[in-house]
Order: sequence, then C-alpha cells, then structure tokens
Amino acid sequence: MKKFIKSNQIIVINIAFLIGGLFLGWFGYDYYWEYKFLSLEEESATSLELEVDYSFLEEEPSGSMLRVIEPYDCYASSSLSDSDSCYNLTDGGYTGWRDAGNSCLDETLTFYFDKTYFIEFIVISNFEKESEFKEVDKINDFRLTFPYGENESVEETHYLVNDNFEQWKDINKVVDEMTIEIISYYDTPGTNICGLQEITFFGKDIDG
Repeated sequence: MKKFIKSNQIIVINIAFLIGGLFLGWFGYDYYWEYKFLSLEEESATSLELEVDYSFLEEEPSGSMLRVIEPYDCYASSSLSDSDSCYNLTDGGYTGWRDAGNSCLDETLTFYFDKTYFIEFIVISNFEKESEFKEVDKINDFRLTFPYGENESVEETHYLVNDNFEQWKDINKVVDEMTIEIISYYDTPGTNICGLQEITFFGKDIDG
C-alpha cells in the first residue's frame, strides 16, 4: 500500500484536493443561500416598514396642515382711538395698536378664536417704519395666558427685542383664547404711548 501511494503520490494528492474542494464548495454553496435568504428577509421587512410610513403620510388629515389662524375677535384694555384698536394687529396692515397713553403698563391684549386650535407659534412685529417705531414705547417682557381649554390657567413669560424686525415665539398649546399681558417696556423719550404693529398666529386644526 505504501509502495502504491508513493508511486502514485501526485494522483493521491490531486484526489485529496478534489475531495476537499467538493466539501468546501458544498459548504460555501449552503452558506451563500443561507445568507441570500436572510438578506431577502431583511429587504422585505425594510420594504414593509417604508410602506407603512408612506401610508401614514398619505392618510394624514388635511386639517393638520400649518396655516395662519385668524382670531374672530379681540379686546384691548385701552386704545388711543377707534382707529388704533387691537383689530389692526391681525389685519395684515401697518396701522397697528396704540394704547391710551399708559406707557404699556398693565396693558392687556386678548384674542378670541372661533374654536379650539393648536397654536404652534406667533410672529410679533413692532412698527416697521422708522418714524413710527421711534414715536412709541415698545413692549419688553410680556406674559401669555391661556385661560380655557386643556391649558387652563397656564402662563408663559416671553420678551421682545427693541427692534423693528419680526420676532417668532413658540407656543405649542391647544387654545381657544390667548391673552398678552405687558409686564415691562422699552421707554421712548418724549412719549407715553405704547404701540405694536402686528401679531400673526400660526397653527393647526385639531378636529380633522
């Protein structure tokens, strides 16, 4: 036997390599299909997740779109005249609101909505025109109160910068009424009239 192996050493080696190659090939083939099957399962799961996400986006109610929410009524603790009322604050114009000469102290502005909304943020503007901006006292610190709905008696304190650009304030509350109470102000020499040009409410319907 040893003589046979020695005389046919090359053949024996080739046969050994052939058997080893077949074994490795079979093992590799089995491993390849196992990997392929797992990959297909993962791709299928990922596709299903994507389908669910897209379905959710398609089914989102149109009422959840962010938009300008316009109050149906407002109240100011004082106004310089009928032409300087709080209604000017939400009409998109430049007239604005002016108080009756109290230098903003203890003045309040209340806005009423026709139903309950989710108010995401508000944009407040001092008078944009430089001449008007310099003629009035400006709001500094103010308190927001939400007296009704699920946010009953919630209060938040904010402030405005003494400038004439738009200033954004996050709200993120479900409300049907909102009151602005002025706490402090930027004093303008030569006047005791408080003024504000515009307030815009951005939010969403919550009833679909």
